[in-house]
Amino acid sequence: MVSLSNRTSMALFSDPLDHYSHRVRIVMCEKGVTGEIIDMDSNNLTSEILEVSPYSKLPVLVDRDVCLYDSVILMEYLDERFPHPPLLPVYPVSRAQIRLFIQRIENDWCEIFDNLIDGVLSEAKAKKARQELKSQIIAMSPILKEKPYFMSDEFSLVDCCIAPILWRLPLIGIELQKDAKTKPIYEYMQRVFTKSCFIDSLSELERDIRST
Repeated sequence: MVSLSNRTSMALFSDPLDHYSHRVRIVMCEKGVTGEIIDMDSNNLTSEILEVSPYSKLPVLVDRDVCLYDSVILMEYLDERFPHPPLLPVYPVSRAQIRLFIQRIENDWCEIFDNLIDGVLSEAKAKKARQELKSQIIAMSPILKEKPYFMSDEFSLVDCCIAPILWRLPLIGIELQKDAKTKPIYEYMQRVFTKSCFIDSLSELERDIRST
């Protein structure tokens, strides 16, 4: 058992296949945070993790006497704790817009993806869910044509949320046809997937998703 008490360094308790954990790892790598990554199975959490994670979910971040849960809160905490490079804009309106984009990803993408990855849907409902998520991803293509990252010239927390889901599309049986319509999406994926922070954030299990 890994103790949460009396830790002198930052530690992220992370599921090596979970996209919520992955997004926080991307932030840590982009910031160059020297914290310990402790792999843990989301379905087999220790009693100590359950005590500090009321929804029984990972990731959980321990920073000395601070213990935090919820991936979005963790990402923002890390962005404020380690300001360079910034992953949220300086101006309040722009920051609010980024938060709205993240909320839309949470509502429009994550629920569908989570249901598909958890295998809780019937075959008919899973097929419909795949089509819905695929349509939403393709609808993003014109946006990605305008700027190198999602609605921004700079890599941001929104990209940290989008990239782990796009990386995991093979796990849920979604394949995007390569054509003029999806070209901006493939270019975006190439741009993000080759960033050092993304490559360094991958667990061995995640590398295997697109190893071929």
